[in-house]
Formats: sequence, structure tokens, C-alpha cells
Amino acid sequence: MAKAQPNADARRQRRGGAELRTAILQAASEIFLEEGYQGASIEAVIEKVGGSKRAIYSHFGGKKELFAALVAEASSTVIGQTSPENIEGKGVSDTLRMFGLQATRVLMAPTTLGLYRAVIAEGMRQPDVAQAFFENGPGRASKGLAQVLEQFQARGAISIKDSQRAAERFIGMLRDDVHLQVVLGLRAPLSEAEIAESVEQAVGVFMHGIAAPPS
Repeated sequence: MAKAQPNADARRQRRGGAELRTAILQAASEIFLEEGYQGASIEAVIEKVGGSKRAIYSHFGGKKELFAALVAEASSTVIGQTSPENIEGKGVSDTLRMFGLQATRVLMAPTTLGLYRAVIAEGMRQPDVAQAFFENGPGRASKGLAQVLEQFQARGAISIKDSQRAAERFIGMLRDDVHLQVVLGLRAPLSEAEIAESVEQAVGVFMHGIAAPPS
């Protein structure tokens, strides 16, 4: 006798809040990657994960909020690299290197590339979606890095006039034209070796520009 396939009822078994949230995000990432923002729907997410529309709305709100949560999830993995426990005892270069490696890996990940492509396609028609993407993704990451740069500035390790702009410029060096080429499908994402080389170059250029003058 053929083994019965899992059905929607099995997927709808009760789950804890954290587990359900993770399942919804995973299903949503697949839907946005496959269908883009316009083609994605809450119903398609429910079909993958089970549950109800009410459960998704209670965790996230609507489609825009679910999209923003996916972006925030990606940026959290980058910001986490510069958490106090991760950078304790580390210098500026090592901290930037950790941030840069994780940020570039995230930028090159299939899900993140799909989110970028989706927001590019929809940004002009739905500026609120573009705003949500920026605030929860690139903008959030640059603010997190700016706070770390301010800590190093307070210690006298670096000399910068505007930590936010400095953070944005560093992240801009990480993206450079390669990220745009990957988003446009002109080349494959960077390999791990290419990521390491790219980050090392960005850290070197950046550190030269923000080096504190001799005392």
C-alpha cells in the first residue's frame, strides 16, 4: 500500500508561536522568490505552511509587512555580527571584516537577491513597499554599523565626521557594481573566496580613509 502523503490537515497541527513564525517566513521567502512581490499572495503562503490567514495577520499583518519581516530577518544576521559580545576585544578592521563577510553573503543569497528583484519591479508602483524594504534592510544595516563606528570613535581608534555616511560608504563598497550585475543576472553570485577577497579590499580602503591622525 502506498504511503499516504502529508495533507493540509497535518500541516495545520498546532505549533508554538516561534515555530509557526519561522515556518511562515520560510514559506514566504519561497513564494516571493518564485512569484515576485506582485505575484505572491498570503493564500499561497498558507498553502505551503498550513494554518490560517488570521495566523499570518496576527504575526505579521498583510503582505507588505510579511515582505518587510523577511528583509528584517536578513539584516538581523548582518547586524548580529557587530553585537557587543561579538566585537568585544576586537579592533576596527576585524569588526569591519566580520560585518563585511556576513553582509556580502547575505547580499549574494538567493532569497535576498529575490527580494531585491521584487522591490525593483514594484518600487515605482508601490513606494511604500520600497520604503519598507529600505528601512528594514539596507537602512537598518547601515544604522547598526554607524553605531559601532561611533563606539570606536569614542575610544579614539578612528576619526570620522559622520558615522552614518561612513557606514553607508562602507556598505556601498561591499555592494559595488558586482551586486548590481548579480541582481540583473549578468553574472553568478560571488564564491566564498571572491567574497573574502572583495571584503578584504573594502576594509583596506575604508581603514585608510578613517585612520586616526597621529597623536
